[in-house]
Amino acid sequence: MSATTQPTAGPAGAAPPSDAGPGRPAAPKPNRLQWFVLLTVLGADIMDLLDSTIVNVAAPSIARDLHATTTELQWVIAGYTLSMAVALITGGRLGDLYGRRRMFLIGIGAFTVFSALSSAAVDPQMLVTARALQGLAAALMLPQGLAVIRSVFPADQAGAAMGIFGPVMGIAATVGPIVGGALVQANLFGSQWRSVFWVNVPLGLIAFVCALRVVPRDTAHGENAPRLDVLGMVLSGLGMLLLVYPLIQGREKGWPVYMFVLMAAAVPVFALFAAQQRARSRAGLTTLVELSLFRKPAFVGGQVFGIFFFCAMGGLFLVLMLHLQLALDYSSLHAGLTGLPFSLGAAVGAGVGGGVLAPKFGRRVLHGGVVAMALGLGGVALSVQHWGMGLTSLELSPSYGVAGLGFGFMIATYFGIIVSSIDDEETGSAGGVMNALQQLGNTLGAALFGTLYFDGLSAGHSSATSATDTLLWAALVTALCIPLGFLLPRRIKPSALEAH
Repeated sequence: MSATTQPTAGPAGAAPPSDAGPGRPAAPKPNRLQWFVLLTVLGADIMDLLDSTIVNVAAPSIARDLHATTTELQWVIAGYTLSMAVALITGGRLGDLYGRRRMFLIGIGAFTVFSALSSAAVDPQMLVTARALQGLAAALMLPQGLAVIRSVFPADQAGAAMGIFGPVMGIAATVGPIVGGALVQANLFGSQWRSVFWVNVPLGLIAFVCALRVVPRDTAHGENAPRLDVLGMVLSGLGMLLLVYPLIQGREKGWPVYMFVLMAAAVPVFALFAAQQRARSRAGLTTLVELSLFRKPAFVGGQVFGIFFFCAMGGLFLVLMLHLQLALDYSSLHAGLTGLPFSLGAAVGAGVGGGVLAPKFGRRVLHGGVVAMALGLGGVALSVQHWGMGLTSLELSPSYGVAGLGFGFMIATYFGIIVSSIDDEETGSAGGVMNALQQLGNTLGAALFGTLYFDGLSAGHSSATSATDTLLWAALVTALCIPLGFLLPRRIKPSALEAH
Protein backbone atom coordinates (compact mmCIF):
# COMPACT_ATOMS: atom_id res chain seq x y z
CA MET A 1 0.00 0.00 0.00
CA SER A 2 1.31 3.43 -0.91
CA ALA A 3 2.46 5.75 1.82
CA THR A 4 0.33 8.74 2.69
CA THR A 5 0.79 11.87 4.73
CA GLN A 6 -1.22 11.60 7.91
CA PRO A 7 -2.16 14.91 9.52
CA THR A 8 -1.55 15.25 13.19
CA ALA A 9 -4.42 14.85 15.58
CA GLY A 10 -4.76 18.61 15.69
CA PRO A 11 -4.13 21.31 18.24
CA ALA A 12 -4.58 20.66 21.88
CA GLY A 13 -8.08 19.65 22.73
CA ALA A 14 -8.73 17.48 19.68
CA ALA A 15 -9.87 14.07 20.76
CA PRO A 16 -7.52 11.19 19.94
CA PRO A 17 -8.75 8.16 18.06
CA SER A 18 -10.84 5.91 20.24
CA ASP A 19 -10.82 2.13 20.35
CA ALA A 20 -13.82 1.94 22.58
CA GLY A 21 -15.58 -1.37 22.27
CA PRO A 22 -17.93 -3.59 24.28
CA GLY A 23 -17.47 -3.06 27.98
CA ARG A 24 -15.44 0.12 27.48
CA PRO A 25 -16.57 3.69 28.11
CA ALA A 26 -18.17 5.41 25.14
CA ALA A 27 -16.00 7.85 23.21
CA PRO A 28 -16.35 11.48 24.26
CA LYS A 29 -18.48 13.74 22.14
CA PRO A 30 -16.68 15.97 19.63
CA ASN A 31 -15.32 19.13 21.18
CA ARG A 32 -15.59 22.70 19.95
CA LEU A 33 -12.39 22.62 17.90
CA GLN A 34 -13.51 19.54 16.02
CA TRP A 35 -16.80 21.21 15.14
CA PHE A 36 -14.94 24.30 13.88
CA VAL A 37 -12.88 22.06 11.59
CA LEU A 38 -16.05 20.39 10.30
CA LEU A 39 -17.74 23.75 9.71
CA THR A 40 -14.68 25.07 7.87
CA VAL A 41 -14.61 22.08 5.52
CA LEU A 42 -18.37 22.30 5.02
CA GLY A 43 -18.03 26.01 4.23
CA ALA A 44 -15.48 25.32 1.49
CA ASP A 45 -17.63 22.58 -0.01
CA ILE A 46 -20.76 24.74 0.14
CA MET A 47 -18.88 27.51 -1.68
CA ASP A 48 -18.09 25.05 -4.49
CA LEU A 49 -21.63 23.68 -4.68
CA LEU A 50 -23.17 27.13 -4.78
CA ASP A 51 -20.78 28.08 -7.56
CA SER A 52 -21.65 24.93 -9.50
CA THR A 53 -25.42 25.48 -9.38
CA ILE A 54 -25.65 29.25 -9.16
CA VAL A 55 -24.42 29.70 -12.73
CA ASN A 56 -27.40 27.84 -14.20
CA VAL A 57 -29.78 30.62 -13.22
CA ALA A 58 -27.32 33.33 -14.30
CA ALA A 59 -26.72 31.72 -17.71
CA PRO A 60 -29.30 33.76 -19.70
CA SER A 61 -27.94 37.02 -18.25
CA ILE A 62 -24.40 35.95 -19.17
CA ALA A 63 -25.50 35.08 -22.71
CA ARG A 64 -27.13 38.48 -23.22
CA ASP A 65 -24.31 40.54 -21.74
CA LEU A 66 -21.36 38.72 -23.33
CA HIS A 67 -23.19 37.73 -26.55
CA ALA A 68 -22.29 34.09 -25.90
CA THR A 69 -23.38 31.31 -28.25
CA THR A 70 -25.25 28.30 -26.86
CA THR A 71 -22.06 26.24 -27.07
CA GLU A 72 -20.07 28.91 -25.21
CA LEU A 73 -22.81 28.98 -22.59
CA GLN A 74 -22.51 25.22 -22.15
CA TRP A 75 -18.75 25.62 -21.73
CA VAL A 76 -19.23 28.29 -19.05
CA ILE A 77 -21.18 25.69 -17.05
CA ALA A 78 -19.44 22.47 -18.06
CA GLY A 79 -15.89 23.90 -18.25
CA TYR A 80 -15.83 24.28 -14.47
CA THR A 81 -17.00 20.75 -13.72
CA LEU A 82 -14.90 19.23 -16.51
CA SER A 83 -11.63 20.77 -15.34
CA MET A 84 -12.49 19.81 -11.77
CA ALA A 85 -13.29 16.23 -12.77
CA VAL A 86 -10.04 15.97 -14.73
CA ALA A 87 -7.94 17.12 -11.77
CA LEU A 88 -9.80 15.83 -8.71
CA ILE A 89 -8.07 12.45 -8.50
CA THR A 90 -4.72 14.21 -8.73
CA GLY A 91 -5.85 16.81 -6.18
CA GLY A 92 -6.70 14.09 -3.68
CA ARG A 93 -3.32 12.44 -4.13
CA LEU A 94 -1.46 15.76 -3.86
CA GLY A 95 -2.96 16.11 -0.41
CA ASP A 96 -1.70 12.67 0.55
CA LEU A 97 1.80 13.42 -0.74
CA TYR A 98 2.40 17.08 0.10
CA GLY A 99 0.00 17.81 2.94
CA ARG A 100 -3.77 18.06 3.13
CA ARG A 101 -3.77 21.33 5.03
CA ARG A 102 -1.37 22.88 2.51
CA MET A 103 -3.43 21.79 -0.50
CA PHE A 104 -6.66 22.85 1.21
CA LEU A 105 -5.32 26.36 1.78
CA ILE A 106 -3.87 26.64 -1.73
CA GLY A 107 -7.16 25.47 -3.19
CA ILE A 108 -9.27 27.97 -1.23
CA GLY A 109 -6.91 30.84 -2.08
CA ALA A 110 -6.81 30.01 -5.80
CA PHE A 111 -10.58 29.49 -5.91
CA THR A 112 -11.10 32.97 -4.48
CA VAL A 113 -8.70 34.59 -6.97
CA PHE A 114 -10.25 32.87 -10.00
CA SER A 115 -13.75 33.75 -8.78
CA ALA A 116 -12.71 37.40 -8.92
CA LEU A 117 -11.29 36.82 -12.40
CA SER A 118 -14.60 35.26 -13.52
CA SER A 119 -16.52 38.29 -12.31
CA ALA A 120 -14.23 40.57 -14.40
CA ALA A 121 -14.65 38.61 -17.67
CA VAL A 122 -15.16 40.79 -20.75
CA ASP A 123 -15.98 38.04 -23.25
CA PRO A 124 -17.10 34.40 -23.23
CA GLN A 125 -13.58 33.07 -23.81
CA MET A 126 -12.22 34.85 -20.74
CA LEU A 127 -15.11 33.59 -18.62
CA VAL A 128 -14.70 29.99 -19.80
CA THR A 129 -10.96 30.16 -19.04
CA ALA A 130 -11.53 31.64 -15.57
CA ARG A 131 -14.18 29.02 -14.84
CA ALA A 132 -11.81 26.22 -15.86
CA LEU A 133 -9.16 27.63 -13.52
CA GLN A 134 -11.79 27.79 -10.77
CA GLY A 135 -12.44 24.09 -11.36
CA LEU A 136 -8.74 23.26 -11.03
CA ALA A 137 -8.60 25.18 -7.73
CA ALA A 138 -11.67 23.32 -6.46
CA ALA A 139 -9.95 20.05 -7.38
CA LEU A 140 -7.20 20.92 -4.89
CA MET A 141 -9.63 22.06 -2.21
CA LEU A 142 -12.43 19.50 -2.15
CA PRO A 143 -10.70 16.11 -1.75
CA GLN A 144 -8.85 17.25 1.36
CA GLY A 145 -12.03 17.76 3.38
CA LEU A 146 -12.77 14.08 3.94
CA ALA A 147 -9.20 13.36 5.04
CA VAL A 148 -9.05 16.42 7.32
CA ILE A 149 -12.26 15.40 9.10
CA ARG A 150 -11.12 11.81 9.49
CA SER A 151 -7.88 13.12 11.03
CA VAL A 152 -9.52 15.12 13.83
CA PHE A 153 -12.53 12.94 14.66
CA PRO A 154 -12.09 9.58 16.42
CA ALA A 155 -12.83 6.55 14.27
CA ASP A 156 -16.21 5.93 15.92
CA GLN A 157 -17.27 9.57 15.37
CA ALA A 158 -15.88 10.23 11.88
CA GLY A 159 -18.70 8.39 10.12
CA ALA A 160 -21.36 10.41 11.90
CA ALA A 161 -19.48 13.68 11.24
CA MET A 162 -19.28 12.83 7.55
CA GLY A 163 -22.93 11.79 7.62
CA ILE A 164 -23.78 15.48 8.07
CA PHE A 165 -22.34 16.10 4.62
CA GLY A 166 -25.23 14.47 2.76
CA PRO A 167 -28.05 16.69 4.02
CA VAL A 168 -25.95 19.88 4.04
CA MET A 169 -24.58 19.31 0.53
CA GLY A 170 -28.02 18.43 -0.78
CA ILE A 171 -29.57 21.59 0.62
CA ALA A 172 -26.66 23.74 -0.61
CA ALA A 173 -27.00 22.35 -4.12
CA THR A 174 -30.70 23.15 -4.25
CA VAL A 175 -30.56 26.68 -2.82
CA GLY A 176 -27.86 27.69 -5.33
CA PRO A 177 -30.40 28.72 -8.01
CA ILE A 178 -32.34 30.77 -5.45
CA VAL A 179 -29.21 32.62 -4.30
CA GLY A 180 -28.14 33.10 -7.91
CA GLY A 181 -31.53 34.46 -8.91
CA ALA A 182 -31.58 36.90 -6.01
CA LEU A 183 -28.08 38.19 -6.83
CA VAL A 184 -28.79 38.64 -10.55
CA GLN A 185 -32.15 40.27 -9.83
CA ALA A 186 -30.63 42.64 -7.25
CA ASN A 187 -28.07 43.80 -9.84
CA LEU A 188 -25.81 45.06 -7.06
CA PHE A 189 -23.79 48.08 -8.21
CA GLY A 190 -24.90 47.32 -11.77
CA SER A 191 -23.03 44.02 -11.69
CA GLN A 192 -25.83 41.88 -13.21
CA TRP A 193 -24.52 38.27 -13.39
CA ARG A 194 -21.05 39.18 -12.11
CA SER A 195 -22.19 39.18 -8.48
CA VAL A 196 -22.62 35.38 -8.55
CA PHE A 197 -18.83 35.15 -8.84
CA TRP A 198 -17.52 38.00 -6.74
CA VAL A 199 -19.69 36.89 -3.81
CA ASN A 200 -17.12 34.08 -3.47
CA VAL A 201 -14.38 36.57 -2.63
CA PRO A 202 -15.51 37.43 0.95
CA LEU A 203 -16.66 33.84 1.48
CA GLY A 204 -13.30 32.53 0.30
CA LEU A 205 -11.35 34.92 2.51
CA ILE A 206 -13.36 33.86 5.56
CA ALA A 207 -12.85 30.17 4.75
CA PHE A 208 -9.10 30.72 4.23
CA VAL A 209 -8.64 32.47 7.59
CA CYS A 210 -10.69 29.81 9.41
CA ALA A 211 -8.73 26.99 7.75
CA LEU A 212 -5.45 28.68 8.62
CA ARG A 213 -6.44 28.77 12.29
CA VAL A 214 -8.19 25.44 12.90
CA VAL A 215 -7.08 22.84 10.34
CA PRO A 216 -4.27 20.75 11.88
CA ARG A 217 -0.77 20.88 10.43
CA ASP A 218 0.58 17.96 8.41
CA THR A 219 3.41 15.71 9.47
CA ALA A 220 6.44 15.27 7.24
CA HIS A 221 7.05 12.06 5.31
CA GLY A 222 10.74 11.85 6.13
CA GLU A 223 13.46 10.74 3.78
CA ASN A 224 11.43 8.22 1.74
CA ALA A 225 8.64 10.55 0.63
CA PRO A 226 6.51 9.07 -2.20
CA ARG A 227 6.35 10.86 -5.56
CA LEU A 228 3.39 11.93 -7.61
CA ASP A 229 2.35 9.55 -10.38
CA VAL A 230 2.60 12.01 -13.30
CA LEU A 231 1.78 9.45 -16.01
CA GLY A 232 -1.30 8.32 -14.12
CA MET A 233 -2.36 11.95 -13.73
CA VAL A 234 -2.06 12.51 -17.49
CA LEU A 235 -3.91 9.30 -18.42
CA SER A 236 -6.84 9.86 -16.04
CA GLY A 237 -7.25 13.48 -17.14
CA LEU A 238 -6.97 12.60 -20.83
CA GLY A 239 -9.61 9.89 -20.54
CA MET A 240 -12.13 12.28 -19.00
CA LEU A 241 -11.36 14.99 -21.54
CA LEU A 242 -11.82 12.59 -24.47
CA LEU A 243 -15.17 11.52 -23.09
CA VAL A 244 -16.74 14.89 -22.32
CA TYR A 245 -15.28 17.32 -24.89
CA PRO A 246 -17.14 15.80 -27.88
CA LEU A 247 -20.43 15.82 -25.99
CA ILE A 248 -20.20 19.58 -25.48
CA GLN A 249 -18.65 20.57 -28.80
CA GLY A 250 -20.16 17.97 -31.13
CA ARG A 251 -23.48 19.71 -31.77
CA GLU A 252 -21.90 22.96 -32.93
CA LYS A 253 -19.52 21.05 -35.24
CA GLY A 254 -22.35 19.03 -36.79
CA TRP A 255 -21.25 15.74 -35.19
CA PRO A 256 -18.33 14.87 -37.46
CA VAL A 257 -16.97 11.32 -37.27
CA TYR A 258 -13.88 12.36 -35.33
CA MET A 259 -16.06 13.39 -32.36
CA PHE A 260 -17.27 9.79 -32.01
CA VAL A 261 -13.69 8.57 -32.46
CA LEU A 262 -12.60 10.80 -29.56
CA MET A 263 -15.31 9.38 -27.29
CA ALA A 264 -14.41 5.82 -28.24
CA ALA A 265 -10.74 6.56 -27.58
CA ALA A 266 -11.57 7.25 -23.92
CA VAL A 267 -12.15 3.52 -23.35
CA PRO A 268 -8.60 2.31 -24.15
CA VAL A 269 -7.13 5.32 -22.34
CA PHE A 270 -9.00 4.39 -19.14
CA ALA A 271 -7.96 0.74 -19.63
CA LEU A 272 -4.34 1.84 -19.99
CA PHE A 273 -4.68 3.95 -16.83
CA ALA A 274 -5.99 0.94 -14.88
CA ALA A 275 -3.13 -1.28 -16.15
CA GLN A 276 -0.56 1.41 -15.33
CA GLN A 277 -1.91 1.75 -11.79
CA ARG A 278 -1.72 -2.01 -11.22
CA ALA A 279 1.85 -2.10 -12.54
CA ARG A 280 2.94 0.70 -10.19
CA SER A 281 1.28 -1.03 -7.26
CA ARG A 282 3.08 -4.32 -7.98
CA ALA A 283 6.38 -2.41 -8.20
CA GLY A 284 5.76 -0.85 -4.77
CA LEU A 285 5.41 2.68 -6.20
CA THR A 286 2.87 5.33 -5.24
CA THR A 287 -0.30 5.10 -7.33
CA LEU A 288 -2.64 7.94 -8.21
CA VAL A 289 -5.54 6.08 -6.64
CA GLU A 290 -5.63 3.56 -3.81
CA LEU A 291 -6.39 0.32 -5.65
CA SER A 292 -7.83 -1.15 -2.46
CA LEU A 293 -10.85 1.13 -2.99
CA PHE A 294 -11.81 -0.83 -6.08
CA ARG A 295 -11.82 -4.08 -4.16
CA LYS A 296 -14.67 -2.73 -2.03
CA PRO A 297 -18.05 -3.54 -3.64
CA ALA A 298 -19.82 -0.78 -1.68
CA PHE A 299 -17.42 1.89 -2.92
CA VAL A 300 -17.42 0.71 -6.55
CA GLY A 301 -21.19 0.28 -6.65
CA GLY A 302 -21.64 3.70 -5.12
CA GLN A 303 -19.54 5.35 -7.81
CA VAL A 304 -21.46 3.70 -10.67
CA PHE A 305 -24.74 4.70 -9.03
CA GLY A 306 -23.48 8.25 -8.44
CA ILE A 307 -22.46 8.86 -12.06
CA PHE A 308 -25.95 8.07 -13.34
CA PHE A 309 -27.74 9.95 -10.57
CA PHE A 310 -25.68 13.14 -10.74
CA CYS A 311 -25.89 13.05 -14.54
CA ALA A 312 -29.69 13.26 -14.26
CA MET A 313 -29.44 16.02 -11.66
CA GLY A 314 -27.12 18.08 -13.87
CA GLY A 315 -29.60 17.84 -16.73
CA LEU A 316 -32.61 18.74 -14.57
CA PHE A 317 -31.29 22.00 -13.18
CA LEU A 318 -29.73 23.23 -16.43
CA VAL A 319 -32.67 22.53 -18.75
CA LEU A 320 -35.38 23.74 -16.40
CA MET A 321 -33.58 27.02 -15.64
CA LEU A 322 -32.99 27.65 -19.36
CA HIS A 323 -36.63 26.95 -20.24
CA LEU A 324 -38.06 29.13 -17.49
CA GLN A 325 -35.91 32.12 -18.39
CA LEU A 326 -35.41 31.87 -22.14
CA ALA A 327 -38.89 30.65 -23.13
CA LEU A 328 -41.17 31.80 -20.33
CA ASP A 329 -39.28 35.03 -19.63
CA TYR A 330 -39.04 34.41 -15.89
CA SER A 331 -36.74 36.79 -14.07
CA SER A 332 -33.63 35.27 -12.49
CA LEU A 333 -35.16 35.56 -9.03
CA HIS A 334 -38.47 34.09 -10.16
CA ALA A 335 -36.70 31.13 -11.76
CA GLY A 336 -34.61 30.58 -8.64
CA LEU A 337 -37.62 30.73 -6.32
CA THR A 338 -39.44 28.23 -8.53
CA GLY A 339 -36.96 25.69 -7.18
CA LEU A 340 -38.01 26.39 -3.57
CA PRO A 341 -40.33 23.33 -3.34
CA PHE A 342 -37.42 21.15 -4.42
CA SER A 343 -35.18 22.71 -1.76
CA LEU A 344 -37.77 22.29 0.97
CA GLY A 345 -38.44 18.71 -0.09
CA ALA A 346 -34.71 17.98 -0.10
CA ALA A 347 -34.31 19.42 3.39
CA VAL A 348 -37.17 17.32 4.77
CA GLY A 349 -36.03 14.19 2.93
CA ALA A 350 -32.44 14.55 4.07
CA GLY A 351 -33.43 15.14 7.70
CA VAL A 352 -35.98 12.33 7.92
CA GLY A 353 -34.05 9.97 5.66
CA GLY A 354 -30.67 10.36 7.34
CA GLY A 355 -31.85 10.72 10.92
CA VAL A 356 -34.86 8.38 11.14
CA LEU A 357 -35.32 6.01 8.20
CA ALA A 358 -31.79 5.12 7.03
CA PRO A 359 -30.71 3.52 10.36
CA LYS A 360 -33.74 1.21 10.22
CA PHE A 361 -34.21 0.51 6.54
CA GLY A 362 -30.80 1.16 4.95
CA ARG A 363 -30.74 0.73 1.18
CA ARG A 364 -34.54 0.71 0.91
CA VAL A 365 -34.52 4.42 1.77
CA LEU A 366 -32.15 5.06 -1.12
CA HIS A 367 -34.41 3.07 -3.47
CA GLY A 368 -37.47 4.93 -2.25
CA GLY A 369 -35.72 8.22 -2.84
CA VAL A 370 -34.77 7.28 -6.40
CA VAL A 371 -38.35 6.21 -7.19
CA ALA A 372 -39.72 9.49 -5.83
CA MET A 373 -37.08 11.46 -7.73
CA ALA A 374 -37.91 9.72 -11.03
CA LEU A 375 -41.65 10.21 -10.54
CA GLY A 376 -41.13 13.85 -9.62
CA LEU A 377 -38.99 14.45 -12.70
CA GLY A 378 -41.62 12.82 -14.87
CA GLY A 379 -44.24 15.07 -13.28
CA VAL A 380 -42.13 18.15 -13.96
CA ALA A 381 -41.79 17.13 -17.62
CA LEU A 382 -45.54 16.54 -18.03
CA SER A 383 -46.32 19.86 -16.33
CA VAL A 384 -44.03 21.69 -18.75
CA GLN A 385 -45.77 20.01 -21.70
CA HIS A 386 -49.34 20.40 -20.42
CA TRP A 387 -49.21 24.06 -19.40
CA GLY A 388 -46.93 25.21 -22.22
CA MET A 389 -46.38 28.97 -22.27
CA GLY A 390 -48.88 29.39 -19.40
CA LEU A 391 -46.74 27.41 -16.95
CA THR A 392 -46.44 29.00 -13.52
CA SER A 393 -44.37 28.12 -10.48
CA LEU A 394 -47.53 26.84 -8.77
CA GLU A 395 -48.12 24.17 -11.43
CA LEU A 396 -44.54 22.95 -11.03
CA SER A 397 -44.58 22.88 -7.23
CA PRO A 398 -46.14 19.46 -6.49
CA SER A 399 -43.94 17.38 -8.79
CA TYR A 400 -40.85 19.49 -8.07
CA GLY A 401 -41.41 19.02 -4.35
CA VAL A 402 -41.71 15.23 -4.76
CA ALA A 403 -38.45 15.22 -6.73
CA GLY A 404 -36.76 17.18 -3.95
CA LEU A 405 -38.08 14.83 -1.27
CA GLY A 406 -36.68 11.87 -3.20
CA PHE A 407 -33.36 13.64 -3.63
CA GLY A 408 -33.13 14.22 0.13
CA PHE A 409 -33.88 10.59 0.97
CA MET A 410 -31.32 9.38 -1.54
CA ILE A 411 -28.44 11.73 -0.75
CA ALA A 412 -28.50 11.16 3.03
CA THR A 413 -28.40 7.38 2.62
CA TYR A 414 -25.90 7.43 -0.24
CA PHE A 415 -23.20 9.33 1.63
CA GLY A 416 -23.65 7.19 4.73
CA ILE A 417 -23.07 4.00 2.72
CA ILE A 418 -19.99 5.34 0.94
CA VAL A 419 -18.33 6.85 4.00
CA SER A 420 -18.75 3.69 6.04
CA SER A 421 -17.03 1.60 3.35
CA ILE A 422 -13.57 3.23 3.37
CA ASP A 423 -10.57 3.06 5.71
CA ASP A 424 -8.58 5.97 7.14
CA GLU A 425 -5.57 5.50 4.85
CA GLU A 426 -7.86 5.63 1.80
CA THR A 427 -9.55 8.94 2.58
CA GLY A 428 -7.45 11.22 0.38
CA SER A 429 -7.73 9.01 -2.66
CA ALA A 430 -11.39 8.22 -1.95
CA GLY A 431 -12.24 11.90 -1.68
CA GLY A 432 -10.63 12.58 -5.05
CA VAL A 433 -12.31 9.65 -6.79
CA MET A 434 -15.75 10.34 -5.29
CA ASN A 435 -15.70 14.02 -6.20
CA ALA A 436 -14.22 13.33 -9.64
CA LEU A 437 -16.93 10.86 -10.60
CA GLN A 438 -19.71 13.04 -9.20
CA GLN A 439 -18.40 15.99 -11.18
CA LEU A 440 -18.07 13.76 -14.23
CA GLY A 441 -21.73 12.84 -13.78
CA ASN A 442 -22.71 16.51 -13.51
CA THR A 443 -20.62 17.37 -16.56
CA LEU A 444 -22.11 14.53 -18.59
CA GLY A 445 -25.57 15.72 -17.56
CA ALA A 446 -24.91 19.32 -18.63
CA ALA A 447 -23.38 18.12 -21.90
CA LEU A 448 -25.91 15.40 -22.78
CA PHE A 449 -29.12 17.10 -21.72
CA GLY A 450 -27.97 20.56 -22.79
CA THR A 451 -27.26 19.14 -26.24
CA LEU A 452 -30.66 17.38 -26.37
CA TYR A 453 -32.46 20.59 -25.43
CA PHE A 454 -30.64 22.84 -27.89
CA ASP A 455 -30.87 20.21 -30.66
CA GLY A 456 -34.63 20.19 -30.17
CA LEU A 457 -34.75 23.96 -30.56
CA SER A 458 -32.55 23.77 -33.67
CA ALA A 459 -34.94 21.20 -35.18
CA GLY A 460 -37.80 23.69 -34.87
CA HIS A 461 -39.46 22.25 -31.77
CA SER A 462 -40.91 24.59 -29.20
CA SER A 463 -39.00 25.15 -25.97
CA ALA A 464 -41.76 23.34 -24.06
CA THR A 465 -41.47 20.26 -26.28
CA SER A 466 -37.67 20.30 -26.18
CA ALA A 467 -37.63 20.73 -22.39
CA THR A 468 -40.28 18.00 -21.92
CA ASP A 469 -38.40 15.48 -24.03
CA THR A 470 -35.12 16.25 -22.28
CA LEU A 471 -36.62 16.05 -18.79
CA LEU A 472 -38.25 12.71 -19.61
CA TRP A 473 -34.83 11.39 -20.60
CA ALA A 474 -33.48 12.68 -17.28
CA ALA A 475 -36.31 10.83 -15.49
CA LEU A 476 -35.36 7.64 -17.37
CA VAL A 477 -31.70 7.97 -16.36
CA THR A 478 -32.83 8.46 -12.76
CA ALA A 479 -34.99 5.32 -12.98
CA LEU A 480 -31.93 3.36 -14.12
CA CYS A 481 -30.48 4.04 -10.66
CA ILE A 482 -33.10 1.69 -9.15
CA PRO A 483 -31.35 -1.52 -10.29
CA LEU A 484 -27.96 0.11 -9.75
CA GLY A 485 -28.90 0.63 -6.11
CA PHE A 486 -28.67 -3.13 -5.56
CA LEU A 487 -24.90 -2.80 -6.00
CA LEU A 488 -24.81 -1.11 -2.58
CA PRO A 489 -24.97 -2.87 0.82
CA ARG A 490 -28.36 -3.44 2.44
CA ARG A 491 -27.34 -1.69 5.63
CA ILE A 492 -25.19 1.27 6.63
CA LYS A 493 -22.59 0.72 9.34
CA PRO A 494 -23.85 2.21 12.62
CA SER A 495 -20.76 4.44 12.91
CA ALA A 496 -21.86 6.36 9.81
CA LEU A 497 -25.19 7.24 11.38
CA GLU A 498 -24.42 7.73 15.06
CA ALA A 499 -25.87 10.85 16.58
CA HIS A 500 -23.67 13.10 18.59
